[in-house]
Amino acid sequence: MVVARGQKTYIKKLERKHVDIMQEWGRHKDPLFYCYNFPYMSKKESDYWYKKKALSFSKRCFVVFNYSDQLVGYISLRDIKWFRKASELGIVFDPGEIAQGYGTDGLKAFLTYYFEGLKMKTLYLKVSVFNKRAQRCYEKCGFKSKGIVMEEFEDQSLPIFKDDYFIPYRHFFKQESKKIKCQFINMVITKDMYYEIQQNS
Repeated sequence: MVVARGQKTYIKKLERKHVDIMQEWGRHKDPLFYCYNFPYMSKKESDYWYKKKALSFSKRCFVVFNYSDQLVGYISLRDIKWFRKASELGIVFDPGEIAQGYGTDGLKAFLTYYFEGLKMKTLYLKVSVFNKRAQRCYEKCGFKSKGIVMEEFEDQSLPIFKDDYFIPYRHFFKQESKKIKCQFINMVITKDMYYEIQQNS
């Protein structure tokens, strides 16, 4: 079932068959983004991954299609607080379809569903400081920064302090108690912020 439509994309609830399609996506070539590649999984692992997402009370998952009916993105709501009407956003797009405008269009459409359909009040996210493309997307959609925090990086195998390739990015990272930590920007959009954007657009 389609839950939201944009100018370039439409959004549906995640189904088991979508997991297999996402495993066919392209791969990020920049090592900084390897951890954002959709994982290759066996059928058993894919079944478990889907059930873990679909049966959780505190999660909701969606997929983004372009109007050629190609699955280009995945959106998740994590740590949903139904009473407070708040959650955290996770979003990943096919690396082979980046720079098509699907991210901004899909997220704007999803925000309409989130605030008007689900009647939620607040949506949070965090984005790594080095991920400038994602930051621009979120800002275009109305998210505002709440500050920078240092948190554990997803890819603990990243040779950030060993490989010279990463020299330009090392100031975003630090080693602490044998853990690699990275600077993340906490961002937020509220229902009031969303409706103000709608009125001014």
